Amino acid sequence: MASSKIEPFIRHIRFPFFKNLAEGSKIDFEYPITALVGQNGTNKSSVLRALFGSPNNYSLGSLWFSTDVDEIKDGGRSRFIYGYYDKATDSIVEVIKTRISKENDPDYWEPSRPLKSDNMAPMPSTKISTNQLRTRWKAIDKNVIYLDFRATISAFDKFFYHSDFHTYPKKDYLRKRSQMLKDIIDNDLKKYQPHKGKKDKLFVNTLLEKSKVEAISKILGRKYTSIRLIEHSLFTNDKAPTIILQSENLKYSEAFAGSGEFAVSILVHKLMDSPDASLILLDEPEVSLHPSAQCQLMEFLSEQALKKKHQIVISTHSSTIVKDLPKNAIKLFCLNDKIGKVDVLQNVSPEESFFILGERIDKRTVIVEDRLAKRFVEKALKAGGEALLNSFEVKHVPGGAGSILQTLAVPLCVANVKNVIFLLDGDQSRTDDYPTSDSIPENQNTNLQNIIKEITNQDIKFSCDGSNGSSNNNQKYKMQRNFIDFIHDKIAFLPVYTPEAFLIENVHGDYKEYKDQIPKNIQDAKEITKELCKLDTGLENVTSDDIFETQIRILNKIPNNHEVLTKTRELLQIFLDNDTIRPRVR
Repeated sequence: MASSKIEPFIRHIRFPFFKNLAEGSKIDFEYPITALVGQNGTNKSSVLRALFGSPNNYSLGSLWFSTDVDEIKDGGRSRFIYGYYDKATDSIVEVIKTRISKENDPDYWEPSRPLKSDNMAPMPSTKISTNQLRTRWKAIDKNVIYLDFRATISAFDKFFYHSDFHTYPKKDYLRKRSQMLKDIIDNDLKKYQPHKGKKDKLFVNTLLEKSKVEAISKILGRKYTSIRLIEHSLFTNDKAPTIILQSENLKYSEAFAGSGEFAVSILVHKLMDSPDASLILLDEPEVSLHPSAQCQLMEFLSEQALKKKHQIVISTHSSTIVKDLPKNAIKLFCLNDKIGKVDVLQNVSPEESFFILGERIDKRTVIVEDRLAKRFVEKALKAGGEALLNSFEVKHVPGGAGSILQTLAVPLCVANVKNVIFLLDGDQSRTDDYPTSDSIPENQNTNLQNIIKEITNQDIKFSCDGSNGSSNNNQKYKMQRNFIDFIHDKIAFLPVYTPEAFLIENVHGDYKEYKDQIPKNIQDAKEITKELCKLDTGLENVTSDDIFETQIRILNKIPNNHEVLTKTRELLQIFLDNDTIRPRVR
């Protein structure tokens, strides 16, 4: 990101008013590859299209337009703002594009002067940069490649599945036209006019370079000796591509290949031919690709981004696509049921993003701080019977209570996930008073942050990017009130200081004898547990796994009817029956 070769690079894009995104939503681009993650209908593709329409000579109007059926009613307010680095001023400057309904073009997106109401900085009073125009900053000059993998289809598929051909059976027509295609391939033709005086039906006929064939082979996990790309209009009146794949033992077109092979071939061909520092927009590239091919695809994209300084933005549902990306490269799109808008959350880990999306939330899920707490809760549930145990899935999320609340609880609250409960260690509990938002008067809105801190002992941050101070605060207050209700319903504490300390206090048999041998000057629970493990295993150097196994042996000796296990079980039963830890009195 520090290299000047990546410029011009879109540093952020924000949406004062755009589609169903929460007003003021902002996305920062801090890594060469960015993944937009979210469920269907959360406007990920809309953001890709806005990015498509950002550079000079590209228009969003070609991808998002109004029709009689899908009329865009926005009062002319739809707009987006993006920023890029200007070397002359050593600053991030912003360009705004606004939808203007003209008589001859109702879907025209026009750059305009900076809008103070959208927190845009005014133009410099003097000419400083070549990027300056009289009233606004220039749009960036950047080549764009946009590939929607759901719509990337071959000439065969376009004719067979997406045409209204009824003259005679499609397969008979394809047989006839395929003879023409074979003639083009066998004779390596560069022009083809099947009917005298008619238009040329052949636009491209080329063998892909060896480097492209090798890249495609690596992604798909197959060895191809050659790959031919033909663009033609033999099957329909519209130009469409055909891919011919040649392996050592077989030669076949995309009619017999998987759609994944076709899409990957097109992607590799376009990316490797693109100019340096292009903007690459990929809509659901995982379509028709198995997980190992998705891994190889991401490796290819990383190599291309590094080698050619591309900026790559991907929309995806796939955990495989994002699993190796850093947190600052993942943007999570969540539908906020409270406001009926889509919130964009930044700096979310791959695990957190797909947990939040519900990929693994089928049962009611209990979130705890570590693997010992997980086994503690599972023991409590098991004592309640098989039905209770099978009603829950217990997961541990490393990082401590503060990280769990900030990076997991807040997004789950925004996403309105119902079937999750947090059981944090008892040492994090600070109060027995858990208010609901409706018990806090509106005139206390400015104190909501302090109320949350008093309850959680954490200074929770809420990401709000409103277009002005007032709307920003309103959005923040709404999120804070929602989170106060989430704390009331979904966040509780184990009835022990920590599971580790609980075990030390409840050793039995041999472990009690081991504990009595530990010097009294060792007071720290972790150090005591380590000494217990040494005596238990007879080893002087013990690993974290050795210590954990000793802890499990101690836990197994504690009776299932122990008071704290019973309290834990009862708390989870309340949640199972009411979808809240603290049922409200009616």
